[in-house]
Amino acid sequence: MIDRGRLLSLGYYKKAPSFTGSDKNKCYKIERFREEDSEEDLFKATIWPGPFSSENTPEEVKQSRTAPFTEEGLQDLVAWMNSLEI
Repeated sequence: MIDRGRLLSLGYYKKAPSFTGSDKNKCYKIERFREEDSEEDLFKATIWPGPFSSENTPEEVKQSRTAPFTEEGLQDLVAWMNSLEI
């Protein structure tokens, strides 16, 4: 289970490009994201089956979702990632 406490604070995501982690057979990446033609920051979570890195995993097996760049948005992404069977 991916725990919100293992992820970093909002301030981290404002300065760093992304955070990656894994939990059992799930690998994930959380990053700050901005859609084209938008001035609003979002969180983007991408999850894929382990054990390989994102770069070594085919795009068709990855799943992604965005959420508002808020604590609640990050918690929603954690719940979403935990709900997936990978």
